[in-house]
Amino acid sequence: MELCSGKAAWQIEPSEKVEINIETVSEKIQNAGYSVKIKTRMCHILHKEDVKITLFPSGKILVKCEEKKKAIEIAKQHLQEWLIGE
Repeated sequence: MELCSGKAAWQIEPSEKVEINIETVSEKIQNAGYSVKIKTRMCHILHKEDVKITLFPSGKILVKCEEKKKAIEIAKQHLQEWLIGE
């Protein structure tokens, strides 16, 4: 997990190179309470309260939120739940 985008977002990516079904993973994120803001073949942008997640076909996500602790929780959920089976 690294800070990027002018220190405005956290980048989380799987340790192994993967290609995901972006629709399937996006659906898992939606099932966790996030709403879709934008959907393209290149990325899905989802949000919930003060958190914005950008999901890419590589399995990488950018998490924009105020607290690092929240970004860490989302990173764990992404790597341990949302990407499972991909």
